[in-house]
Amino acid sequence: MAIVTALPAAAVPSTAQAAGEDTLGRWWAQYGVDTAHAAGITGAGVKVAVIDEQINPDLPVFAGRDLKVSTTQLCKVPTNPVSNDATKSSLHGTAMAALIIGNGTGGGSVRGIAPDADVTFYGYGPDDGGPICDPNTTDDISVFGYAVKTAVDDGAKIITTSVGATAYANDGPVIAYALARGVAIVAATPNPSQGLVDYKKGYDAMNGVVGATAIDEKGNLQSDEGQPLALPQTTVVAAGFDLPSVGVLGDWNGTAARTGSSNSAPIVAAMLALAAQKYPEATGNQLVHSLIATTNGEVKERVQSSDGYGYGAAWLPTLLENDPSSYPDETPLMEKAAGFPTAEQISTARTDGFVPATRGRSFDKTLDDVPQQGFDISSVVPWIVVGIVALVLFAAAVTIAVIVLQRRKDKKGVVS
Repeated sequence: MAIVTALPAAAVPSTAQAAGEDTLGRWWAQYGVDTAHAAGITGAGVKVAVIDEQINPDLPVFAGRDLKVSTTQLCKVPTNPVSNDATKSSLHGTAMAALIIGNGTGGGSVRGIAPDADVTFYGYGPDDGGPICDPNTTDDISVFGYAVKTAVDDGAKIITTSVGATAYANDGPVIAYALARGVAIVAATPNPSQGLVDYKKGYDAMNGVVGATAIDEKGNLQSDEGQPLALPQTTVVAAGFDLPSVGVLGDWNGTAARTGSSNSAPIVAAMLALAAQKYPEATGNQLVHSLIATTNGEVKERVQSSDGYGYGAAWLPTLLENDPSSYPDETPLMEKAAGFPTAEQISTARTDGFVPATRGRSFDKTLDDVPQQGFDISSVVPWIVVGIVALVLFAAAVTIAVIVLQRRKDKKGVVS
């Protein structure tokens, strides 16, 4: 399985608590969030899945919001997706959910763009710095794939994750399943020095997945050794610099400005949730078409750039103005670096649902995790049967021969 590499925004202590709040407020105004809310577009009725590590759902920032924590155990070895302690894992997951549905109270005063969305949190549990957990399923998919499958089956319309790892090829069918079921998936792109072996191999590099990258208020990307981190798998860019957090390490009442693409993914997901409410018949594919056609504040046909900005800056006002029904129900993101899901996998998912990749299984149930490596016992059974029959026949022939021989000996010893 892949090694998990979390993409939490780097927590940079703010010189003043208001710093992050002011930044969020300026983006809020540019995105026209108040205008959308005043028109009744708040994400109401739209199911959003947040896939992350841990969350504290009892904080004031979620009071009055529709937030649930999935009871599905994602990891084979049970973990707890809920934590009341302000740890690295719980701070991250909590902040991501708050950017979607936060009510502006408590540490950080984080307000969500889609406050009335129906959010379900799917948690891996605390990050111990080791390998990502094994999924609690017999399907040959990663734990991320299992979380996606679970969220789709739970009725999610939008899925977002800001925790990443190297994409697993056998997740192709489950991503295809999500796309075929009308679900939009957003994933944060890596931050500088994130530690992934190859920037092109994360979840955001999979076909059909919206890769969201952070920009500051002047439109600057994050820097990698002094150079803009221009990632080829970026689909759109969005707010991600100096945004407020919910709490700081050890204290839910504190706040610090945080920077990273982790922030951008839930913000883009929340935009899509508002559009999904306004255009309830639109599929996830159509919403993504509209997202990339309405960047930079205007509606037009776009071409993905190679400078790290993808199709441009996600822009809520134009996204809400643009009816996605004219776009085809096919993902426009089919040339991404990972190369999967393939068009064939998506086609199969449309007709047959989720069809997991083939995986050999051991015939010994006590070795359930050991692949067969090409050994198929069903092909051996007929020869075993033939062998047993041959042995029985041979034994019978020997028995008959012994009896005949003994009778001959008996006849020779009789006096006539």
